[in-house]
Amino acid sequence: MFIDPAETFQGKILIIAPHMDDEMLACGGTMALLPDKECIHLIYATNGMKSPSPIVPRRDKITPDLGETRIREAQAALQLLGVLPGNAHFLRLPEAELQHHKVTLRRCLVELIERIQPDFIFIPFRYDRHPDHLAINHVLTAVHSQNAWQSQLIEYFVYYRWRLLPGRDVRFYIHPKHLLEVNTAEVADQKRTALACFRSQTTLFYPWQTRPILTPILLDDVSRTSELFLRCDSQFPGASVFTKAVSWIRFVHRVEPFLQKSKYLVSTSLRRAMSPGGK
Repeated sequence: MFIDPAETFQGKILIIAPHMDDEMLACGGTMALLPDKECIHLIYATNGMKSPSPIVPRRDKITPDLGETRIREAQAALQLLGVLPGNAHFLRLPEAELQHHKVTLRRCLVELIERIQPDFIFIPFRYDRHPDHLAINHVLTAVHSQNAWQSQLIEYFVYYRWRLLPGRDVRFYIHPKHLLEVNTAEVADQKRTALACFRSQTTLFYPWQTRPILTPILLDDVSRTSELFLRCDSQFPGASVFTKAVSWIRFVHRVEPFLQKSKYLVSTSLRRAMSPGGK
């Protein structure tokens, strides 16, 4: 059964995104549906300097303004949804290194949360596959349990497609009683347009790229399908939200990101070797 986000998420909501575009991929439709845009706040944790990332070190390179480009992309996407510019906060911590900056991350998040006083805090899924996403989840769940905040933690899904998992969607393994589903069909075009603002992720931004970070197929998929959220309940920590295949989920969670990265590197090298000039 679908929920009405305007009824379920009443009050201030704070979306904490590891990278610019995570918030739109996972929550763009819900943000578009919420009537009071002034109540939507966002925190972007990293500086955006690792996506795209050089495929072959010392051969491929990024421009020094990539991080600022990604910040402008996020601001443009939020403007399309009507979110106030002053409600977006950028911490600019090193991308792909949040697990090494948890003290600073924690301090910055606590300061902003106590200033914003949100009723709902949206964080990445506890079994997400990116280390930056996991760092934010771990920091926030720990901080939330230690503070007398009245805010409700809500987990969102970005990397929920797992190739080694039967059905290829880890959300299907979570007990439905923990999930909230938002029908975003009526704002699908708006979400897709907002995602198109992230040109660094949706196009071949550098000549050495063989495919964009976010492919058109993926963008169409996330724009036309519902957005699911996991209610964070201290009585159901970690894998206790799953109904089956817990051991396999834990195994796939560890190995699939490595396998996917290796596959991409090999396929890219082969394409270059077979293309004219070896580019």
